[in-house]
Amino acid sequence: MIVPTPGAAGDESGTRASDPRSRFNRYLDEGRAVITAELAVPATVAHDVVIERARALLRPQVVAVNITDGLRGRPALSSIAAAAILTHADLGVEPILQLTARSRTRNALVADLLGASALGVRNLNCMTGDVPENSSDLQDLDVFALIELARAFPAGLGMELLGQADPFCVGAAWSPFASDPAYELDRLLRKRAAGAQFVQTQPVFDGPAFAAAVDRMPGALADLPIVMGLAPVRSSDHARRLAAIPGIVIPDRLIDLLDRAISEADSAERYWAYLDNELDWLARNVRLRGCHLMPIGHSKRSMRQQSTFDRLYACAIKVTSTSPSASTSN
Repeated sequence: MIVPTPGAAGDESGTRASDPRSRFNRYLDEGRAVITAELAVPATVAHDVVIERARALLRPQVVAVNITDGLRGRPALSSIAAAAILTHADLGVEPILQLTARSRTRNALVADLLGASALGVRNLNCMTGDVPENSSDLQDLDVFALIELARAFPAGLGMELLGQADPFCVGAAWSPFASDPAYELDRLLRKRAAGAQFVQTQPVFDGPAFAAAVDRMPGALADLPIVMGLAPVRSSDHARRLAAIPGIVIPDRLIDLLDRAISEADSAERYWAYLDNELDWLARNVRLRGCHLMPIGHSKRSMRQQSTFDRLYACAIKVTSTSPSASTSN
């Protein structure tokens, strides 16, 4: 069984005082399994909206919450502001700031890194970013340069910095089901070479296909911690809508299974049984360091979807506790 996330553990403050790494960073370095969840930030200026949505994702072994940055290219509350709200709310869970290179100059990205550091954010997931809606597209730095910049922070900024800053734990995204697997693996190699310390994937709906993607990884990626994405599916129509999102692939066998359902409740039960079987197989055959829970639509529905998120969380507990790479050391 995974060691519970020490959100209120008595020795955490002492550890933070002597170790500049985030708790999430320490878990990765110690080889421990991690569970993260995604919080889609809306267009809001209300602190309580961010806190309420974060609270809905809190579970004993969720160690960090991803804060989205311009999801689908749409304007929303600054991810840095949302991460700072979550940090200072002291909910016992750390933010992972999703920082996108798109639509920002190098100077703007340096300012973002300074701002995130000043506000106590210690974990980043660096991404290219979606094409913005109703705005011009700008790409000064690509995602590889952004990762390198973040990993070199603060010394690598090439400027005098007032005050002392701790280093970031820097991650990246990986689409294991990309239409061009070789191209996507080359990008992942470049992200790793730039300094990425972990990778979070798109949601996985096909265990054997995901295992095949992991098997294609070259030796240079052998020690890269993989945090596998998981998401719920309500019906065959929902599955088809998800499949329209770039990077998400849903196998025909799952669509066929859901098409035979007689109700939405039947669809849901069919999906959870299907996912359970996929994860049973994955846990025995793929090295995983954790799961990233992506409750698509969960935040909008709030408490009405709590049972769905709990089932997703239970799946994560099961797969991370039995995966060959899972560690339970303290």
